Amino acid sequence: MQLGQTANLKLKQEQRLSQQQMQGLELLHCPVLELEQYLAAQLAANPVLEELAPLPSPDDDERESEDYSDDVERDEWGDEVNIPDPERLRRDAEQPDFWLNRPAPEPTLLEQLDAEIATSKCDARTGALAMEIAAFIDDSGYLKTPLADIAMSCDADMDELEKALALIQSFDPPGIGARDLAECLRLQLERKNMLTPLLEEIISTGLDDIGLNRIPRLASRLGVSVATLTAALEVLRRLDPSPGAAVNRHSEQVPVELEFVRKPDGSFTARLTREQPMRLGVSERYSALLADPQLSDEDKNYLKEKLASARELIRNLEQRKSTLLRLGEFICSAQKDFLVRGKEYLHGLTMKAAAEALEVHETTISRAVDGKYVSTPSGVLPLRYFFSAGFTDSDGGDVSANSVKQRIRELIDGEDPHAPLSDEKLSGLLKSSGLTVARRTVAKYREAMKIPAASLRKKY
Repeated sequence: MQLGQTANLKLKQEQRLSQQQMQGLELLHCPVLELEQYLAAQLAANPVLEELAPLPSPDDDERESEDYSDDVERDEWGDEVNIPDPERLRRDAEQPDFWLNRPAPEPTLLEQLDAEIATSKCDARTGALAMEIAAFIDDSGYLKTPLADIAMSCDADMDELEKALALIQSFDPPGIGARDLAECLRLQLERKNMLTPLLEEIISTGLDDIGLNRIPRLASRLGVSVATLTAALEVLRRLDPSPGAAVNRHSEQVPVELEFVRKPDGSFTARLTREQPMRLGVSERYSALLADPQLSDEDKNYLKEKLASARELIRNLEQRKSTLLRLGEFICSAQKDFLVRGKEYLHGLTMKAAAEALEVHETTISRAVDGKYVSTPSGVLPLRYFFSAGFTDSDGGDVSANSVKQRIRELIDGEDPHAPLSDEKLSGLLKSSGLTVARRTVAKYREAMKIPAASLRKKY
């Protein structure tokens, strides 16, 4: 047996992305809010970049954004650079700052509580402790951190903190600052002067039975009829178990980057909305400096580097807009039944099909839909909503998983509440309408929609 070394040559092809291509893919992946932060950092770091005024209106000149898709090469990442001309730069500079005219965002839950504390007629110590407590209240409006822990962190006694918490619990929305569900419901009923002995008993001892839908058992233990208990539960159902969520939903509106608009002939087209990242251009002043004979070679090289970086960033931003518009147009074509007739007519559609139609890689489509939202006749939806595994109906047509979920919800909404449909029955009803969906799949979709099982939906 002999040991030795040999050298073998092997050829293989590898695709390596340049730094510029990586930046383009990252920009495509970023939702608009993250992209705004990234561009603000680029604007601060590169002196040749300048911010341009936003376009005046999404309806002007059939949307100036259509020029982006025409001016940029349709190849996935072309070499063409679309830099605004000097005349356009001057015109944009004269436009008013539309961003300054946008409505201010709604206050967050913490900001709302701090404002209420500041305007309340409490003493300074109670107000300061109330602000400490408010910082620990979660997005649902609950105080999950024990007061004893807060007392240690801010050097206060329990009586002081109880007084500060009571102040917070007197604010809107009712139930804010509760430490558990029972206290949350109790606070809301007390605010409405509706806390009866029966409701107090239900809240104190019966929430577990209610969660498991053991209504007859709870009625027997409380010594009341099922009808009386059911009437009391209707009062509880009208309360809000997450009082802080409504404030946060209102203050955190989803930025919509695309919209599907009906044309005069009844078809739909895609266009960009006003919720776009800032528009950037190259400063003429720094471009002109390159022609200055007194500029040192070192400064010239620095400016050339910054100019190249700025142009590449602008080109990638235009490419991002072009890709989103092309993807939107593809969806308008592939999902025209959904746009015209509603959610139940959503077709099964894969990202692979979109990638082939746009002649890009499938990962480009995945990046393009991630975190992006579109306005449609059926409301604001994530772009990812239009891509899902599909089913085939009895006529051979494609039906998306989202459409199946919609049909399951409609069947459950129309069921007899005293005899709710089991997953097996739902599967049978779907099959009778031309869709073969297994019971396990029905259960998975029902759980994904946060719909309880039939035993928990039954009403007495």
